Amino acid sequence: MDGYKHYVRIDAAGLIIHGFSTAFETPEPTDICIDENAGRHFTLDLRNDRGQFRYRYEKGAIAERNQSELDAEWEARPLVPPTPDQLRERRIADLEKALASVIAKGGV
Repeated sequence: MDGYKHYVRIDAAGLIIHGFSTAFETPEPTDICIDENAGRHFTLDLRNDRGQFRYRYEKGAIAERNQSELDAEWEARPLVPPTPDQLRERRIADLEKALASVIAKGGV
């Protein structure tokens, strides 16, 4: 059963952040139709192995982002905050170090 439309959704920077077929989803007014007479499934893999968006929409077409652009984005990403377990381990290590220092000075 053909005749579905495929759409993409872009963010403010023009990155393609979502793709779908009308077989499964209704487009929003800002979504862009990229294929008028497509199959049932949207098959473009939008993310790379690092989870980055691989494509941008520019000048009315889908453009693949180059590796240097992806690498620059990856390097500029914010650091991931430590998990509660990592914070707990750091506190315990700091306390053990402080206690060892007090013991070494003969304070306990």
